[in-house]
Amino acid sequence: MSAFGYVPGSLIGKAVDSYIPLNVEAMTDDPLFSDQVELRYDAAHSYLFAFRTLAEEYANVFATPPMFSFNRAKKLIETQIDNSDMEVVERYATGAYEITWRGLLIDMENHRFPLDKMEKLNEIFEINGEWSVYSQLLNKLKIDTIYFKEVSIEPVEGYEDTVSYEFRTKAIKPVEWQLTQK
Repeated sequence: MSAFGYVPGSLIGKAVDSYIPLNVEAMTDDPLFSDQVELRYDAAHSYLFAFRTLAEEYANVFATPPMFSFNRAKKLIETQIDNSDMEVVERYATGAYEITWRGLLIDMENHRFPLDKMEKLNEIFEINGEWSVYSQLLNKLKIDTIYFKEVSIEPVEGYEDTVSYEFRTKAIKPVEWQLTQK
């Protein structure tokens, strides 16, 4: 049991309290990781999911940064060998990432139910096409284009100005990219 580098002496076998120094790093204005995510379909459909600028300009930020979860699998063609418990893997392929976005829509200006943001969320989902995404996290996984598969929108109980959402998306690469990689 310790907090802020202080450990009661009884826990370390001494009759007096002892201080254990900790290495503490101060946070700076220049973050090592940016949680900003930009989603862009075209010039008229661009949305910023960001934390850093949220306190500065509410009007330019669509939502808080989403929490991502990623799922990816191998696609294998396997052939069972007759009268044996062995199998041969004939072909390997790596599937695309399936990405779940979870986040909040919050009316920070009027503190009312965010109907306008829900409408924009629905507009995002209704566009049948590929979206460009810009994010440090997604960039590290080589994800720059996605399409939407599912959306879920749900009010947050006890917070009249907040709605939670969940997108299920899948990473995609253009056919041109596939042809240039061979």
